[in-house]
Amino acid sequence: MCCQLPIGDCLLPFVLRYHAAMPRNSRTAGSAQGTEENQRLLRIEELSLSQLANHLHNGPIQDLAALAMRAHLAKRQLASNQAAAGDEVEKLEMLARRTVSALRYLQFTLIPLSLEGSDLEGALRDLARQNEELFGQEIRVTIKIKDTKTLNKTRQRLLFHVAAEALDNARLHARAAQLQLKIIQPEPGVLLLEVEDDGQGFDLTAVEHAAVQEGKFGLALMRERVKQLRAELHIRSAAGAGTLVRVAVPLLGGEE
Repeated sequence: MCCQLPIGDCLLPFVLRYHAAMPRNSRTAGSAQGTEENQRLLRIEELSLSQLANHLHNGPIQDLAALAMRAHLAKRQLASNQAAAGDEVEKLEMLARRTVSALRYLQFTLIPLSLEGSDLEGALRDLARQNEELFGQEIRVTIKIKDTKTLNKTRQRLLFHVAAEALDNARLHARAAQLQLKIIQPEPGVLLLEVEDDGQGFDLTAVEHAAVQEGKFGLALMRERVKQLRAELHIRSAAGAGTLVRVAVPLLGGEE
């Protein structure tokens, strides 16, 4: 679901719709809901694997191929031009460090151990710290909630990946100078995640159409995870005006 209204206008109807849609002791409704959720989980898994393959191909695999080529060139230059060989070795080191950073971040986002060891707040702060340490991307983090543990681990993991995807998009495409990661509780029963940047922005319809043609899965994966959260997604962006990704998530009492 994608909310097109200002957030203050859509939170209360969103909560009411969510609770109205919950099955009331209906075996048929429970079975249908379970089937739909299983299909969505399979879709998320398929998209995640495709996205991982793309990330590996466009990042570390290409970098490793370049490393091999530069190492071969440096080896040939050692006998005839040691100064040029030395320059190549320096470039090799820089490329190797960049590749290691990319792989470390990929490992962190795939298996966020900090989420297992603490809670969503700790994992999101760790996510911002990883971006700063590995990519020099400074992110202002604001977390003002009573207790993220009202989300079970599955829903925390889904929300973490939505935040990570939004930050990746800002880092890779937006050319942003300032980024904000915010998670707040504007009213009882609702958790609000926001990722905002001051980058170059984009035409959402055009980007989603091009993504289908080019086999890119980030936005589609984000939408599927938001559906699995039973949440609402709002994306506001325009050329030269930055991007805001906002997710409103219902909080359930007594989640396991």
